[in-house]
Parts: sequence; C-alpha cells; structure tokens
Amino acid sequence: MSNSYTSASLGESKVSTFNPSAKYDPSVNDAKSRRQLVIDPLSSDDDSDEALESQRLNALEEFEDGANIDPEEGLPFYQKRRGKLIIAVAAIVLIVLAAIVAVGLSSTGGDGDAKSNASGINSNSVPTLPPFPTEAPSTLRPTISEPEYSPIEYIIPSAPPIPNVSGPSFDSIYERLVTMLKLRGVTNEVSFTSVGTGAAKTSQVRAAEWLVRSDPLRLLGANSKTPLARVFQRYVLVAIYYELNGANWKNNDGWLSDDHECRWYGVSCADKTIPSTSLFEAGQSQIGQLTTEEQVLVQLDLEENGLSGNLPDEIGSLSDCTVLSVYGNDIAGTLPSSLGQMVALNKLWLEDNEFSGSLPSEIGLLAALDDLSIYENPIEGTLPTELGQLTRLERLWANNMRITGRLPTEFGMLSKLENLYLDVNFLSGSIPRELGLATNLRDLRLFRNSLGGTLPINLFSLTKLEILYLDTNKFKGEIPNEIGGLLSIKDLQLFTNDLTGSVPFAISLLQNLQILRLNANDLTGNIPALLGTNLNLLRVTLSDNRLVGTIPDSLQYSSSIRRIEFDRNSLEGTLPEWIGNLDELLTLNVANNRLTGLIPTSLSALKQLEEVKLEQNDFSGRVPREWCELESLSNGILTADCSGILPEVECGCCTSCFEIMVESRIGGH
Repeated sequence: MSNSYTSASLGESKVSTFNPSAKYDPSVNDAKSRRQLVIDPLSSDDDSDEALESQRLNALEEFEDGANIDPEEGLPFYQKRRGKLIIAVAAIVLIVLAAIVAVGLSSTGGDGDAKSNASGINSNSVPTLPPFPTEAPSTLRPTISEPEYSPIEYIIPSAPPIPNVSGPSFDSIYERLVTMLKLRGVTNEVSFTSVGTGAAKTSQVRAAEWLVRSDPLRLLGANSKTPLARVFQRYVLVAIYYELNGANWKNNDGWLSDDHECRWYGVSCADKTIPSTSLFEAGQSQIGQLTTEEQVLVQLDLEENGLSGNLPDEIGSLSDCTVLSVYGNDIAGTLPSSLGQMVALNKLWLEDNEFSGSLPSEIGLLAALDDLSIYENPIEGTLPTELGQLTRLERLWANNMRITGRLPTEFGMLSKLENLYLDVNFLSGSIPRELGLATNLRDLRLFRNSLGGTLPINLFSLTKLEILYLDTNKFKGEIPNEIGGLLSIKDLQLFTNDLTGSVPFAISLLQNLQILRLNANDLTGNIPALLGTNLNLLRVTLSDNRLVGTIPDSLQYSSSIRRIEFDRNSLEGTLPEWIGNLDELLTLNVANNRLTGLIPTSLSALKQLEEVKLEQNDFSGRVPREWCELESLSNGILTADCSGILPEVECGCCTSCFEIMVESRIGGH
C-alpha cells in the first residue's frame, strides 16, 4: 500500500513520495530532500510499526543534530543568493564598461569628424550623449550642435558656415572667402557682381579662384589654420598681378609660385604680430587676444617693370606698407581713393605713369607720409586742400601735370615741407602769403604756370630757401628789396615775367647765390656795381631787358663764373680785358648791345669756351685765331659782325656772321 502526501504548505504542486527502505545519505546536501525525510513518514509501507517508529526517531535526532548546517549547502553556486548577487554586480559592471566604450568611440569619431573639426567646428564643444542604447546603435557619431559665439573686439564679422560633412568644398570655401573680403572692405561688391568667364573675369575673381583652386601652398585647404590676414595679403598681391598684367612684367620672379609671397620680386616684409583667426574661424568667439607672428608686407617696389592696367582698389588693404613705388610704368586710370587706407605709408612714388582724373582727397589721411611723388601724369583738377593735413610731408612733387586752380593756403601748415614742385601746370592766382609759414622750405618750383600778382614779401622770409623758380609766369611789379632775406638762396630764377624797376641792390648781398636769371622782363637801370663781389657766382643771365650802363668790373672777382649773358640790352662801353682771366668761362653772350672797341686779345686765353656771341654791336678787330683751334668751339657757337662788304670784325671760323645794321651805327638798337 502506498501513501501520498501533498506538500501544499510549501507552495508546491507536485507529489513527493518517501521510500522507507532508502537510507539517509548525509552526503546529500539537499535541504528540501532532508525536510522530506521528516515530514513524509506516512509514505512507508510493508514495514513493521516498530521499525517505522525507530526510523522516525533516528531521523528526528539527526535533523536536530544538523540544525546548524547551511540550508543552501549542496546547491550549485549560481543558485545560491550570494552567487546571484555577484553575478548581478558583474553584469552591471559590464554594462557600464560597454557604455564607456560607446562614448569613447563617439568622441573620436572618424575621418569624417576629423575633417569637420578642421573645417572650423569648435573642438571644445561637448556633445550631449543619447541614452545608452538597448539595441546596436546605427552610428557612433553623436549630433554636435552649433556653438553660440560672442564676438570680441578684433573678431571679423561672421560669415555663413562651411558645410562640415567631409570637409568644405571648393565652392563653399570660395563663397566664404569672397564674403569675408567684402566684410573686411578688402574688395568691393562690383568686383564680384559680373564675373564673366575665362579672360573676361575680373582680376578680383581670378585672384580668389587662384587662392582656392590653384595656389600651390593650399592656404585654404580643408585643414588650414592660416591666419585670415595672411590670406588677404596673398589675395591682394595676386589681384595686383592680374590687374597690372603680371605675366608681361620685365621681372615677375616668384609670383604665383609656392613661395611665401614675401619672397616674390619687389616685395619686402617684416615679422609682425597679427590676429591668428583663420578663414574658417572668422566670426567665432575667442578667449583673449589670439595672435601669431607672421611676415607682413612693408614695401612694394615695382618701378620701371612694365606694369600696365589700373591700380586696383585692393592695394589699400596693405595697411602696413611703408613704401609703394610703381614709378616709370604705364599704369592708367584714376588713383584709387583706397590709398588713404595705407596709413603706414612714408613714401608714395607714382610718377611717370598714365594716371588720370583728379587727386583723391583721401591722400590727406596719410598722416605718416613724408614723400609724395606723382609728377608726369595727366592728372587734372585742383590740389586738394586736405594735403595741408600731411604735417610730416617733406617732399611734394606734382609737376608736369594738368593741375588747375589756386595754391591752397593750407600749404602754409606744412611745417616740415622742404621740396615743393608744382611747375609746368595750369595754376593761377597769386602765391598765398601763408606759404611763408612753411619755414622749412628749401626748394620751391612754381615755374611755367599762370601765377600772377606781385611777388609776396612773406616768401622772402624763408631763410632756408636755396632754390626759387618763379619763372615763366605773369608776375608783375618790382622785385622787392626784401629779397635780401633769402640768406641761403643759391639759385634764383625769375625770368619771363612782367617785372619792372631795377635790379635791387640787395641781390648783391646774397653771398650764397650761384645762379641769377632775371632775363625776359622789363627791368631798367644799371647792373648792380657790387654784383661780382659774390665769389660763388656761376651764372648771371640778364638778357632781354632794358638795362643800361657798363659791365660791372666787380665780376672779375667771380673767378668761377661760367656763363655771362647780357645780350639784348642797351649796355655801353668796351669789352673788359679782365674777361680773359675767367678761366672757367663757357658762355659769353653780349650780342645786341651798344658795346664798342677792339675785341680784347686777352680772350685768346679762354680755353673752355662753348658759346661766344658778339654780333650786333660796334666791335672792330679780329676774333682770336686761338678760338678757331678750340675743340669746344668747333662744336659750339661763335658769331660776330663778320658779314657785308666791309665787315666790322674779321673771323675765319665763325659759325654765323652778321652784318651790323645801319641804325646801330647811329645809336639805334
């Protein structure tokens, strides 16, 4: 008979059966089985009650003896509570490690992310990680949001960002470059409006495309960190090259090569500190003043090099340039107003080109300028009054042009001005008295204009003035005695005006005077008797006036004199013997006067003569035979009254012979 016991009290649905004949095996470590030995005594059959009771008592005794034994003894490790706890902790650690690996792979990205960072994405930006995935992620790259920028003082205005999927494309780099060129004022909108194709493209477009696509240096590559200022510098020079036909220059060594632009012909640079912001970082927020050392253009010398075309506006961006020299070329067009942005300029040499239009008033902004040379260009219009702001200007050469109008009174503020050349123009009006305030003037040339009025007395207070050319104008009135205030004057030329009166005695006191030209006026009276006491005289030209009297004997002391030109006056007397002692004499012109007597034999000692004119006087005798043997006169001029039936003068080697006019014999002229 078998008995069954349902262990419902333990929450089990299965039926356990006890075999009374089975012995208890202490090696069995199953607590549940050991419990069954106690609670299932009724499951035995066919044994005696005594044996059953004995078995029960033995089992109960053994159970009580083992009450202190671990109840989980005999179970596998992974089924024990401690094992389950360790397994759970290990699983959590593995999950955390997997998450860390996933984040690491996302932060390093791949080649595509590296290119994105090189394209201008801020590498310091921290992406927001998504929740740890329950499935394998489709990509390890998190989405990076565009950081917000806060501009600082020197940051260039922001431009549209460049796509950063796999590095910026040529088109996106080009567009960003053009945008920044416009924002910085390096170029203007017109230069990129109608770009055309091929050779019809503007020089600015060609320069930008060359930088992006053809530059061997690849300054604008995907990973470029080249400072934007350096990019602009290279762009400006390339634009100049294209605009001024660089391919046809006499010397274009290095241009458009892989050399640093500072090693191109005519370019000189110096190490300077510039902002380090690159094209791809422009507009981003920066911490502090981020700068770097770079070679910056300080001098551009392309004179007499076959340049042609127009000077581009971009040249104004060379703000560190101190010397701009392009003279002796064929550059045409108007001078760009952007020249006023070259605030570091000391020397601006533009002469001997084909510039036209008027002088831009912006030149007056060049506060550091000390030398402005623009002569021999067909520039017209008036002189900008803003030139008076150039307080450091020492030399202004604007001659041989088409300048009209009056001399600006503001020129009196040019306290450092030493040389002012405005000759061969169309200036009118009078010389402003304010010019006398330019006390540093040493060389003033205003000849061949239409200036008029009287000679300003203030002008003769310029004690440092060495050269004064006012000839070929319309000045009138007398030469004031204040002219004696020109203590340093060496060269005084007032010829071809309408000056009247006598030659002032004060001229005899100018002991530094070397050249005096007062010819072609309406001067009267005698030549100052003490004129020759100036031992430095090299030339005295008083021709074509109405001077009378004799040749002053004081000239014999001017032993270095080379030219005596007294022709076309009414001088009388004889030709002095002492003239033969002027060993340096090259020219002796006393034609068309009333001189008489024999030609002095002492003149035969003059061995350097190149020009001798004695005609239309009342000389007699013979021209020295020694003159006919002078090599200098063989290719020069020798004239006398050696023509007619009865010539007054005998001359066997004269280049021209004249016949004295009848009225001359009776005192006519």
